[in-house]
Amino acid sequence: MARFTPWATSGISGLLGEFYSSLSEVLPKKRGDQVRKALAVTASVAAPAASLIPLAGGAAAEGVRMVGEALAKSPSWAAAFNKASAELKELKTPILVVVDDIDRLHVDELMTLLKVVRLLGRFDGVQYLLAYDDETLYRSMTASSAVTSHDGSAERFMEKIVQYPLFVPPLLRHQQITRLNTGLAKVARERVDGGGSSDRRLSGLLHCFLDLLTTPRAIDRYIEQLQHHIPLLPSDEVDDEDVELLTLIRVSFPALFNSLPRYRKELVSGHTGEIKLDSRPFEYEPFDIDPLIGLVPVERRKTARDLLVALFPKVRIKNQTSVNGSQRRQSVQHEEYFDRYFAMGIPNNDVSDATVAAAVTAAIAGDADLLKDLLVGSADDFRGLVLSKCINPSNQPTTDAGRLKLVEALAEISNDLPTDDSGPFSDLDQVLRWVGDTLVGLDRETPTEAVRDVLWKFNGPVLRVRAWRQVENNIERAYTSSTPRWFGQLTALLVEDAADNFLEHLKQGDDAPEGSGVGYQVHFVLRHEGDLFQESIRRLIESGQVHISVLASRLTSARTTTGITPDWQLSPDFEQETFNQLAPPSDDPWYNEPVQDVDSRDLSWANRRRFAAGRVRQPPHPVVSEEEAGDEALLGAEESPVDAKSRPIDRTGEGR
Repeated sequence: MARFTPWATSGISGLLGEFYSSLSEVLPKKRGDQVRKALAVTASVAAPAASLIPLAGGAAAEGVRMVGEALAKSPSWAAAFNKASAELKELKTPILVVVDDIDRLHVDELMTLLKVVRLLGRFDGVQYLLAYDDETLYRSMTASSAVTSHDGSAERFMEKIVQYPLFVPPLLRHQQITRLNTGLAKVARERVDGGGSSDRRLSGLLHCFLDLLTTPRAIDRYIEQLQHHIPLLPSDEVDDEDVELLTLIRVSFPALFNSLPRYRKELVSGHTGEIKLDSRPFEYEPFDIDPLIGLVPVERRKTARDLLVALFPKVRIKNQTSVNGSQRRQSVQHEEYFDRYFAMGIPNNDVSDATVAAAVTAAIAGDADLLKDLLVGSADDFRGLVLSKCINPSNQPTTDAGRLKLVEALAEISNDLPTDDSGPFSDLDQVLRWVGDTLVGLDRETPTEAVRDVLWKFNGPVLRVRAWRQVENNIERAYTSSTPRWFGQLTALLVEDAADNFLEHLKQGDDAPEGSGVGYQVHFVLRHEGDLFQESIRRLIESGQVHISVLASRLTSARTTTGITPDWQLSPDFEQETFNQLAPPSDDPWYNEPVQDVDSRDLSWANRRRFAAGRVRQPPHPVVSEEEAGDEALLGAEESPVDAKSRPIDRTGEGR
C-alpha cells in the first residue's frame, strides 16, 4: 500500500515526483528495479503529457525532467506508459495507492491532482483509493471553472475518474450523541456550581452539536480543541460550557468567531448605544446580529443564531424566552469576563477571581494589605473591575467578627480613595455601599461599641455619614420587624457628631477646610434632628458668631459634566429650600447686595460667599396662628431670652 501525499508538493512536476516516489517505495527491492527504471522513464515525459489534458482553469504545466537512466531520446508517452505498465504486470504485486483529503487542496492543486490521477490511473495492478467529501470537492471544482455548478457536470467528471464510489454512511443520531458524550466526559471537570442547571443548558443546544458535528473526525477534532483550551483557565474563572460553545463556533464558523471581539460591547449589552428615536419609554437601538449571521452558510444560520443567543442572551429577538444562557457570573456575556474567552488566559487588564477572593478572605480575617493593594492607587477601570468581583456573594463574611473586620478594612481603604463625585457611581460610593450591605448583616444583639469602633475608622464625620446612609437604605430589608438597638444608638451618635462638626465648620468661616462634603452632614442631620439643628444655627447667626453669608457659602454647590475630565464650577442653582430651613427669617442688608463677578472655578469658601451674594433670597417669615402666638407669649414669660438662647441641643431625641 502506497500513501500518496499531495499536500507535500505543488505543481504537476511535484505531484508526479511524489507519485512515483510513493509507488517506488512499495516495490520489492530487487525485483522492482526494472519497474523503477520504467517509472523513471515515464516520469520524464509524464508532465508534458499531463499538460495536454483539456481542463480549463488548471495549474500551468511546467516542463520537467526527472532523474533516470541516461536517455538518448525520450520515448513517446504511450510507449513509456506501456513499458512501465508491462513491468508492473509482470511483477504480479498488487498496489493500492491511498490519497486522502483531496477535497481540502486549493483549487489549482486539486485540478492538478485530478489530471495526474486521470493520466496514470490505468497502470496494471495499481488501484487508487481517493478519500474526499464530495460536496466540498464539487464546490472547489466549480470555483476552478472546470465545471458548472448545479448541472451535474462535476459529478460526471468524477465518474470518469472514480469507478467504484464507496459512500461512508453518516453517523446516526444516537451514534453522534454517544461519541459526543464520550468525548465531553474526557474534558469535563468539577463544576463549581454543582452543574445541575448546566447539564440542561447543553441539552437544550443538542441540535446545534448534531447539525455541526456530523462525522467522527469532526467530533474528535472538536474534542481535541477542548482538551487544549479548557485546562488553560481554572474552572472558577470561566464557564466551561461557554468555552465549549465558543469552540464549536470556532471550528464550524471561523469567520464568525473572529468577528465577535469587534462587537464586544454590542453583544454584551444587546444594543448599539444609540437612542431609539420616538421611543417611550427611553430605549436603545437593539443590536442586529444578522450581519454576523451572514458570515455563515445559509443552511447553518439558524444554528449559528441559537449559539450566539445562548452565549449572549441580550441579543435575542423580542419576546424570545428560551435562550439556554449561562447562569454563571464568569460567563462570556459579562463584560469583565469577555476577553478571557478569546485570550484563553487572564489579560493584563484583568484580575483573576481567585486573587480577589483571597484578598477579601484575608481582610475578613484581619489582614487588609492584599485588598488595599488591589483597590488603592489602581487605575479607575481596574479598581472598578476589582470591586465588581469583591461584592460577589460567595466572597462575603458569614460571622459578625468577619463582618466587623471587613468593614474596618473598607474604612481604611475609603480614607485613601479619590473623593471625586463627578459621577453617580464612583468607586468610593461602591465601597461605602459594600460597607452598608455588610453592616446590615450584623446580628441585632451586636454591641453598639463594636460597631462604633469600626465606624470611627473612617476619617471624619462625612465619610461616616455617607457609609451610614447605605445602612439606612438597607436596614428595613434586613430587619422587617424592628431595627436593632445598635442602629438607633449609632444613628443618634452620628447625628450629634455631624451636627457638632458642621457648627464648628461654620465658626471657622472662610478658613474652614475645603472639599469637606458638608452637604452630606447638613441633610443627614436635618432628616433626624431638623428642629434642634435649625435652632443651633440660628443662635450662631443671631449672636453674631457666624454671618448669614457663611451659611450661604456652605449651601453653594459646584458642578461638572459627567463623562469628561472633571471641570468643577460654582453652580447658580442655590439650595434655597435648605437655606430657608436653617437661616433665621430676620432682615439682613446682605440680602440686598448685588451679584458679584467672580471666578466660578474658585471653590474657596470666601469665593463661594461672594458668589452667593445677590443669588440668595431672605427666608420667609413663618405663618403663626393665634393659638401658636399665645403659646409663644406664654413661653417667653416663663423663660428668659438668655436661657432660651443658651439651651443645648438634645440630639438623642429624648427631650423632644
